[in-house]
Amino acid sequence: MDKLAPHFRAEDAATGDGAMPCHSESVSMATSTKTSKARTPQKRTPQPRPDSEQTRERILDSAEKLFARHGFHGTSIRDIATDADYQFALVGYHFGSKLELMDRVLGRRSEVLNAERLAFLEQARADNKGAAIPVRTLVEGYVGTIVARASRNDAGWRNYTQLVGSAGGSAEWTELTDRHFNAVAREYLGELQRSLPTVPSEALHQAFFFAVGAMVTACARPGRIETLSRGKFKSKDLSTMYENLCTFLEGGFKAVASRQPKSPASRQP
Repeated sequence: MDKLAPHFRAEDAATGDGAMPCHSESVSMATSTKTSKARTPQKRTPQPRPDSEQTRERILDSAEKLFARHGFHGTSIRDIATDADYQFALVGYHFGSKLELMDRVLGRRSEVLNAERLAFLEQARADNKGAAIPVRTLVEGYVGTIVARASRNDAGWRNYTQLVGSAGGSAEWTELTDRHFNAVAREYLGELQRSLPTVPSEALHQAFFFAVGAMVTACARPGRIETLSRGKFKSKDLSTMYENLCTFLEGGFKAVASRQPKSPASRQP
């Protein structure tokens, strides 16, 4: 029974000997009836249980969006709770500190990306039957997965790729990016080394670092193309830049491979 709605039993409307209720009782009953009608509660959208998976996902979605828009330091736990429409304490209950929340935000979708990148790599290995995988194929496998996700009409993935673009270029998040991305990156580096066997390992790591930098900058969509071109060209649609990005990165790896290191004598003035 709704505690907000006053109620009474039908048998209470009469006295024990069947007499009609007195005037004051009638007024009280009428008032009670009117109050009951006036206070009928409005229908509300059911809220997820505080301990439900839906609650955790909604908090992660809000944190992801606000971290992407305002940065980690520009977003408070209270901001996230307000955006998710939950109490402040509930965010801490599920995720602990803001740093732990950032870790979970990065980890949630990295699992999807890593699985897709590894699946692509396994297929490429099978297709090439043990031979070295073409550089272009490796670039498309590593870069294409995140660009494809970022290009879909999905606000969550757009926010995530924007956040990865920001975090990937900051030394502050080295530990988290190592935890969530580097294991799969090393798999691709190993295949690139097989495809470019003459490239010294250090030079290949540098080239891969440059490639990741270009990829995360494109995903962050900072608007630099717009300002450079005075608004003539756009960078918001990653799908239009994808082919040029892959061609650029492929050419960069091959240029490093073709570069002959100078002997110590030739470096002297």
